Amino acid sequence: MSAWFDYAAASKILVFGLLVGAALPAMFAVGVRVNAAGAGAADDGTLAPKNPILVALSWAIFALVLTGVVVGVLFIARDFIGHHTGWYILGASHR
Repeated sequence: MSAWFDYAAASKILVFGLLVGAALPAMFAVGVRVNAAGAGAADDGTLAPKNPILVALSWAIFALVLTGVVVGVLFIARDFIGHHTGWYILGASHR
């Protein structure tokens, strides 16, 4: 380990950035694609029968992506929330 660079922290930031920066948008794109297939849109532009299972799966994917975004925002604002409300969530410090 270098005296001026923390490789462990940099690798954690890289992995988290890849997960949030690539995985959440990719999951959203998959949700849009599954929703389109479930809602009756075919690849060639014709109408296909609706599939409620695919629509439910797409909404579950959207809920997972939304949960990830909300938890991320709460994690960033955890100290602010704890200071102003007294709710110390997601590992916020008691100052």
